Amino acid sequence: MNRTKTTLFCLGLAFISFSCEKEMDDVGLASSSTLQSSSTSNLSTSELTPLKSIEDQIPVHENLRNMLMGNVVEPTTCGPTSFATVQNSYFAPLATDLVGLFGPQAQPIYNTYLTLGQYAAMIDESAQYFGANGEYTDLMNKRKRELEKFWNMPNQIRLNGQHTATLNDRERLADVYELIGVGITSREQAYAVADQILYFNTFSNQLPESPFFAADGFATTYNNLIVIGDGLVEMISGTGIEQDIVWTGILAHEWAHQIQFKNMNAWYPAGTFASISEDTRYKELEADFLAAYYMTHKRGATYNSKRVAQFYELFFQIGDCGFASNGHHGTPDQRMAAAELGFRLAADAQKQGHILSMEQAHAYFVANFNGLLVQN
Repeated sequence: MNRTKTTLFCLGLAFISFSCEKEMDDVGLASSSTLQSSSTSNLSTSELTPLKSIEDQIPVHENLRNMLMGNVVEPTTCGPTSFATVQNSYFAPLATDLVGLFGPQAQPIYNTYLTLGQYAAMIDESAQYFGANGEYTDLMNKRKRELEKFWNMPNQIRLNGQHTATLNDRERLADVYELIGVGITSREQAYAVADQILYFNTFSNQLPESPFFAADGFATTYNNLIVIGDGLVEMISGTGIEQDIVWTGILAHEWAHQIQFKNMNAWYPAGTFASISEDTRYKELEADFLAAYYMTHKRGATYNSKRVAQFYELFFQIGDCGFASNGHHGTPDQRMAAAELGFRLAADAQKQGHILSMEQAHAYFVANFNGLLVQN
């Protein structure tokens, strides 16, 4: 595969800070000449029903698929973490399959699956489960109750899971197309397009099973919603972090964004930041700080000192070196430093068990922010 196609795939995966380190030619394409000479040669993405844009539903600082470039954050020493290696290990078979099966149509098909997965998770109003088999449902329900009490936000946030299995569910796919499929005016039309997706699924064990198709983790003002994908947790835990810490950390981080939405005008009035990149990094590091404060507070998730290293590692692993991107979340060192700041604040309150208000915690972060930037 040429460099242009490789670049397109990298950009498509940028919403989770994916690092493409190999040309597709280095990976090697699956042998699919027999398959391509028959059914898939007739597949045409021009026949795919387009979906309405999701861009307006997810804040720009959470929607990392929109990677606008501009050198606005001063670069510092930074390098990829082992999370990038884990992502590459999942990306190689996915890219091999899609390019081998669909050739130049691989990218639009990939994008369609991403958008379907995002919308399906956002509009789902059924009883939620977390983990591919629901194995983390009880934990997440518990954490949600804790966060509601900790930040005094009862019944204010909706939490949804994202699963690759949804992309093999005819009814769920039809729900998405009926709601936001361009030109879809009936359930029958929605079923017809859903059946096309199910047809694509039969050609690859990566469609829709790849964790990339359930790799979202975002907060949005749309229904005060948080979405967490099984695939994102799976890949982060592949770095050696225990899954319950990953689930808790992502939820606490996204909950912090909901706190920021709630206080947006007061905390970040117009003119607060000189650039989108600075805006993004500041809010992401504050979300790490607020998450760690809850995770280690004795009236929060109560993680003890033996598990502190694990959640430090969590925030370190999901740092990035995209200084030129409006989606830059902070370097691994900066994100770990923000988490440590939250831990130390919680530790100071261990004896009396006092929980700071949102405003007090925000003020503490503001006072200590500059110190985080020199940690690396």
